[in-house]
Amino acid sequence: MMKKVFLGSFLLLTLVFLSSCLKDRDSYYDSPEFQNAAAVSIINGAPLGMPLDIQFKGTQRWLLNEFYYTYRTNYTRVYSGDRKLYVFNRGESDSLFSKNVTFEPRKRYSIFIVDTLSKMDAVLVRDSVMTPVGDSILIRFANMSPDAGAIDLYIQDNPTAVAKNIGYKNVSTFVSFKSAKDIRFEARAAGTNTVLATSEVKNLYNGNQYTIWTTGFKSMNTTNGKLIVEAMAHYY
Repeated sequence: MMKKVFLGSFLLLTLVFLSSCLKDRDSYYDSPEFQNAAAVSIINGAPLGMPLDIQFKGTQRWLLNEFYYTYRTNYTRVYSGDRKLYVFNRGESDSLFSKNVTFEPRKRYSIFIVDTLSKMDAVLVRDSVMTPVGDSILIRFANMSPDAGAIDLYIQDNPTAVAKNIGYKNVSTFVSFKSAKDIRFEARAAGTNTVLATSEVKNLYNGNQYTIWTTGFKSMNTTNGKLIVEAMAHYY
């Protein structure tokens, strides 16, 4: 089962409204509420850290309460243009880091918070608005593991790679695959059969888009530090 999306109390009403807008792509583009805004989801991919708070300059802090490692927010509205993102340990006044990001109006984005301490960073990724047809899905791979090197992603027992040679902080393009149940993903060292990590069992349902992503460190073996393979569905 896919990891549940985390919702903070401050975001709840906004997210419910946004979800209704995103169900129909045409109404999303036509909605006056989003003519000058983007839809943004944020993923906590920072191993070994505390729950995080998020804030964009000039707006209220996103009160996520318990935004733990590997959790993500649903899509919410963020004004387009040049923005500054601040990331905090939960409840603290001094930010861990900040980063300038740029959003285009009526586009969708994921932001991965990655790495730890002084190396913590935010990786901005443009999401797709394409809709899979028939019994197919759209799937891509994001490498957010700081010390794993380039990674190939495979579905276990399937010789066709989902993505190959994806370096740290990089994301492959979406490709079409058949929907499937009870599968596992393997992250392999690029160009080899060496399996770095295997996901839990996943179900991929037709008509959905998925990002499979790695986080954590190849050099660690702790629960919140080791390299793992996660999966998320982009529900609009």
